[in-house]
Amino acid sequence: MRLERPRLHGPTITGRVRSDPGPLLLIGLVVALTTALTSAAVPLMDSTSDRALAEAARQAGPRGAVVATFPRADVDYEQPARDPQAADRLRADATETQRQLPRRLSAVLRPGIASLTTPSLHVLGGGPGRYLTLAYLDSPAGPPDVRYLAGKAPQATVGADPGGPAPWPVQIALSQDAASALRLRPGDRVSTEDVQARPVEARVSGIFVARDPDQAVWRTIPQLLRPVRGVSQGVRLASATALVSAESLPDLRLAVPSDDLTERISFSPRPTRLHWDESADVVRAVGSLQASSGVARGQVAWDSGLDRVLQEGRAEVAAARGQALVLLVGLLACALLVLWQAAELLVRRRAGSVVLSRERGGTLPEISGELFVEVAVFATLGAAVGLVSTRLAVGDAGWARWTLIPLAASLAAAITGAVLARRATDPRRTPANRTARIRLARARRLRQVLLVTAVVAGAVLAFVALRQRGVLGTDAGGDVTAASAPVWWAVAGALLAIRSLPAAARLLLNAARRATGGVAFFVAARVRDASRQVLPLVVITVTVAQLVFAVALAETEQRGQAAGALLSVGGDARAVVAPDPSLADAASRVAAAPGVRAAVAGRVQDDVRATSRERADTVRLVVVDARAYRRMLAVSALPDAPHLGRLVSGDEDRVPALLLGGAPGLRDGLVVRASDDVTVPLLVVGTAPRVQASTDPVVVVDANRYARAKGLASPDTVWAVGPGAAAAVKDVLGRSGTITSYAETLAARRSAPLSAGLVRLAVASAALLLLFAVLAVLMVAASEARPRGESVGRLRALGVRDGQLWRVMAGELATPVVFGALTGLVLGVSSVLAMFGHLSLERITGQTNTPDVALPLWGLCAAAVLAVTVLVLTQVEWVRLRRVALGQLLRR
Repeated sequence: MRLERPRLHGPTITGRVRSDPGPLLLIGLVVALTTALTSAAVPLMDSTSDRALAEAARQAGPRGAVVATFPRADVDYEQPARDPQAADRLRADATETQRQLPRRLSAVLRPGIASLTTPSLHVLGGGPGRYLTLAYLDSPAGPPDVRYLAGKAPQATVGADPGGPAPWPVQIALSQDAASALRLRPGDRVSTEDVQARPVEARVSGIFVARDPDQAVWRTIPQLLRPVRGVSQGVRLASATALVSAESLPDLRLAVPSDDLTERISFSPRPTRLHWDESADVVRAVGSLQASSGVARGQVAWDSGLDRVLQEGRAEVAAARGQALVLLVGLLACALLVLWQAAELLVRRRAGSVVLSRERGGTLPEISGELFVEVAVFATLGAAVGLVSTRLAVGDAGWARWTLIPLAASLAAAITGAVLARRATDPRRTPANRTARIRLARARRLRQVLLVTAVVAGAVLAFVALRQRGVLGTDAGGDVTAASAPVWWAVAGALLAIRSLPAAARLLLNAARRATGGVAFFVAARVRDASRQVLPLVVITVTVAQLVFAVALAETEQRGQAAGALLSVGGDARAVVAPDPSLADAASRVAAAPGVRAAVAGRVQDDVRATSRERADTVRLVVVDARAYRRMLAVSALPDAPHLGRLVSGDEDRVPALLLGGAPGLRDGLVVRASDDVTVPLLVVGTAPRVQASTDPVVVVDANRYARAKGLASPDTVWAVGPGAAAAVKDVLGRSGTITSYAETLAARRSAPLSAGLVRLAVASAALLLLFAVLAVLMVAASEARPRGESVGRLRALGVRDGQLWRVMAGELATPVVFGALTGLVLGVSSVLAMFGHLSLERITGQTNTPDVALPLWGLCAAAVLAVTVLVLTQVEWVRLRRVALGQLLRR
């Protein structure tokens, strides 16, 4: 039997379009909006991911460099000879090292900066605590660009044959801050020694300042411009690095024992060349390079933190992309549901033509094909408009699967039309036998139960996938199964709620029969009939649920960033300076400034070795005045620490301490190493606060008790809270330390590529979902407009007053909408509470723990908007029905 190709009747298609283009225009609008957002999502996510990786590499600084270290030469006990080509040889080593880099890695790295450095040398004379490192730097752009304030650049001091006994002097130059820290001037002779007490002689030739302190060459050795100052056991410490020129480099090799010289080539990354889709190859290239060589075998040793920087950045990007995928899947699912509802409305409007065509011999493929073509034209035009808009706004429309949206809309109309045509001309009759009718009803209910069970099972599986795997998917695009969990949750909840609606409508109808007045009865009767229409209720419920999810995501991340920024700073402002006992007085001056509620000084030490009877770990040790710190926490938004009062009392043999985190068993017999030769036993009496968002275990002790145990208690940090804290800290400590403010930290976090992009996507998704919900309400009203008008017309002809008729219409329209909106709110809030802990939100907010869920009240505006929409539709429809003459109603 040969199958004939369906023949489509063109005049029928064009006639339908001309007579009623409204549903088609609605479909085109939904397709255009959805296509625009989804096609823009992928290129925007890719560009945001690239910018996030670039920012991570930029902030990593020297930690993200790839460093080649040459093996140290053995000590030459014979008379050395001066090598005037030392600088050229070093540059040749840098060029050769560049060739050894893998091609993938070399493409993302800048040309190497060569350095030759000594270890930290103890400066003799002038008091203890002064240390100097000698360094030569050379970049492809030449030596560091400096301007001399006093003296001149280092020059050669010996000839080709040094002659005479060692040590031979080398000329050096110091930055202005380094000269001030070491109390040196041009012309001073500096006598130093290494850890083996071997002498190294140097002479200060000049004092300089950098013409461009942000030049990349300075980041290789930051101490060239920023010396380190501190106080240890009452002794002031100063450590700086001196600059050696190309002319004095041969003298450096003579002046310093060869096994004290370290030659390195440092390759810093080009942030703009790091791309998300290629970063995994870069990580593998770095790992392969580090495993390929070693100094112990006499080869160049490669070391880099770039792989760890990229892995951390990739983890944050993966979390952001996973969260974006959750929003996009929810948006796409709601768009498809709205398109399905629009296709159903279209078929309702075309019902007479479809049934007539079927009665005249039209086949189901022909009828569905005509509807498919009718919708496909407008859906394709809408998709084209969306893609062009994305191309103009973003520059790229990168989602290759955009055809799914117009195809789904066209198929929905074709299938719905075919089902309507088949049912309208179905020759099977309703059985007269009561038992057979009951059997058919049971079969229908069984199919409905099976459908709901399948959807609930899908929701359970998606939720389990989210709990087990989270949203950190693969590089291919994320875990769609886990990302669809909120949608499955909403659809399953909507179907379960709708299953209970007929029973609730019957109860309402029975109660309305006994009530005075007819408004409640008429509304209940219409609600009972409307409860059989599942799709409109599902669309409203799921759309509102996804809207609540989107606004909660944006609000949670905003508040999480605020809480994380406050915790990382430790207050509204923080100053970090060299350890100094006088810092407590500075904190008192800050506390007395206008707009400051409290300020306290303390000492923060990272990577402090802590041991117990069973465990060993590194901790962040915080030495602070417990009473003052507790008062500061009480007047700030920081988490309170009720156990701080226990630090000033207790056993005198062991210092009371608070501990947060750490391995099990670390509390028992805790001991911290205060210095190389001092250990302090501690007694853990409570849980410590999380100071400055530390990821390491935190140990907090009282400064007075710790100092009496011979621990280092000189403060190096000042925290302040209050609206005027940042200004006060800058006025008092701005010149002597690094100032960090809460406002600047929060602004930096919120403007970061990932967090800013996610919030914008969540807000755009919420706005589009709200539009979808309004369109769903409009379609609900349009689909029942004719029967509702007939029933209201009959009531009007029977003499029901206008006010009662308006309330009847409002109740008929509002009841399913309110039901769907309230159910959507409940499902949205429940999905937020159940799923936000598995979305890795802390990677975007910058917190160490999962942020607290925030449910903004303005998310309830969706229900208010839908209610206003219902009232407006009621008034418009009422005005239209009032214009129909009463005699015309009686003739219907």
